[in-house]
Amino acid sequence: MNTRNGRGGRGMVGLLTAVFATVPLALAGARLGPGDAPGQVPYKEVQAIFDARCVRCHGETSAAAGLRLFSWESLIAGSDYGEAIIAFDADHSPLVEMSEKLVGGPHPVELGAPAPTAAELAVIRHWIDEGARDSAGRVPFDDADQLLYVADQGAAMVSIIDMATNLVIRTVDLQDLGYSLGAMPHHIVVEPDGSYWYLSLIVESAVLKFDRQNHLVGTLDFERPGLLAIDPGSDMLYVARSMIAANPPQGIGVIDRRTMTGEEVGVFIPRPHALAVAPDGQTVFTASLAVNQIVMLNPWTEELEISDLGEARPHTFIGFAVSPSGHIMAGTTELTSSVFLFDLDRAPDMTPIDTIEVGRAPWHPVFTPDGRWLYVGNNWANSITVIDMATHKVAKVITGNGVAQPHGAAVSPDGRYVYISNRNLAMPAGHTKAGHRYTPRHDFADNADVGTVVVIDTETQTIVRIIEVGDYASGLGTAARRIGADP
Repeated sequence: MNTRNGRGGRGMVGLLTAVFATVPLALAGARLGPGDAPGQVPYKEVQAIFDARCVRCHGETSAAAGLRLFSWESLIAGSDYGEAIIAFDADHSPLVEMSEKLVGGPHPVELGAPAPTAAELAVIRHWIDEGARDSAGRVPFDDADQLLYVADQGAAMVSIIDMATNLVIRTVDLQDLGYSLGAMPHHIVVEPDGSYWYLSLIVESAVLKFDRQNHLVGTLDFERPGLLAIDPGSDMLYVARSMIAANPPQGIGVIDRRTMTGEEVGVFIPRPHALAVAPDGQTVFTASLAVNQIVMLNPWTEELEISDLGEARPHTFIGFAVSPSGHIMAGTTELTSSVFLFDLDRAPDMTPIDTIEVGRAPWHPVFTPDGRWLYVGNNWANSITVIDMATHKVAKVITGNGVAQPHGAAVSPDGRYVYISNRNLAMPAGHTKAGHRYTPRHDFADNADVGTVVVIDTETQTIVRIIEVGDYASGLGTAARRIGADP
C-alpha cells in the first residue's frame, strides 16, 4: 500500500478540514435483519390490500403495464417501466406516487375504480419505509452487488440503481442528513470492491464518504468541489473544482480516503475541472476551464508539468477518461465540441494524437471495459456519440426519448450496458440549450424536471431502458474498474 510520508510544503495551498465518523452518522437504506425494526407491518397485510384492490388488473396472468402484485417477488420485479417500490423510501416509490399524486387520479380512480383508502395507503407506506420486507424479513435487493450511483443535483438526493435489473433500488436523501435542498450533489466515485462511495456537494463545499449500507461515515470541507477521481491502487481520492465556481483556488484536493484527511495542492491553472488518474497512480491529470492547459501532477512528490495546447480559441475541457490499458486518455471540450485523444506513453507531451468532432458540448466520456468503444453525451445537442476506438471514427450518434441534456457516463462491469444521465432542465425561452426534452411517464404535478438515465445496449447501440431518477441527474459512479486491454 502506498503511503504519503515525508511530504514537503511545495505547492500546498492549505490543509483541508475533515470529520471522520467512527460510527454511522445516519441511516439511509441500511441492511437490517428480521426484528431489527420495531413495529414492522407484516407483509401479509400488504398482500391482502393488493389482493383486494389490485390483482384484478395486476395479477399473475393479467398484468397492466407488466406490474404483477400477486407476490412479494413479483412486486419487487417492477413493471415494464421500472421499479414499483424503493425500499425505505415510500415518498419516491412509484406505486405510492401513482396512488397519491397522479394528476387526474389517483390511480385507479382515473380508470373509474375505487382508490385504496387512506388507512390502506398508510399501511403500504409504513411497510415500504421499514424496508419493504417479505414474510421472512428479507429486504429487496439486499444482496445486489452491481450498483450504479446517480447524483440527483436538483433534488439533493442520490438514486442507486441495480445494474443487473436496471431498477432504482435505494435512495439517499441528503436533507435527512442535514444538508439543504440546494446542496447540489454532483459527482460520485466508488471503491473497487464497492465498500465505500464518495460524493461531492458543490454548494455545501463538502465531500462525503458513505459505506456500502449508505451510512454517512466521513466528511471533508473543500471549496466548490466538482469531479472526483479515485486511485484503485492506493488510498488516494482526488477532487477538482465545479464549473459554477467562478474563481476558485488554483488547486485540487489530494485526500487519504481512509481517514478523509488531506491537502489542497496547487496546480497553478485557473478553474481546474477535468480529472483523471493514470493506472499506476503516479500521475493525476487536470485541465482548465478557462485556458487550454493540462496539468500532470505527481501526487507523491507534488512535482507537476503544465502542457499548453496553444490555439487562441478556448476549448474548455469538461471530462477525462483513461482507456482500460492506460495508454489513451480521452478529453471532451465544451466549446469546440470535440473529443481529444492523448497518448499517455508520450507524457509529458500532451499533443493530441487525434481530434474527433462530436455533438455540441460533449460532457463525461466513458470507455467500455474492452476498450473498443468510447461513449460521450453531448449536452447541448441532446445526443450521445459512440466512437470506435479501433478507427477513431464516430460509429453512431444516438438520439431519442430520454436523451435530454446528457451529463454523466458509466458502464456496467461486464460492458453490456452504458449509462448516460440526463439533466432535463427547464430553460428560458431563447436559451441556447434546449430543455425539457423528456416528458415523465406520469404527471405527478411536481416532476416536470425529472432526470433520466438512459441504458444503452453496447451490442446494438440502442437505448433499451429509460430510468427516471431525481431532478437534474448529473454525475454517475460505479465500482472502479481494473486495467484491461485496448483494441
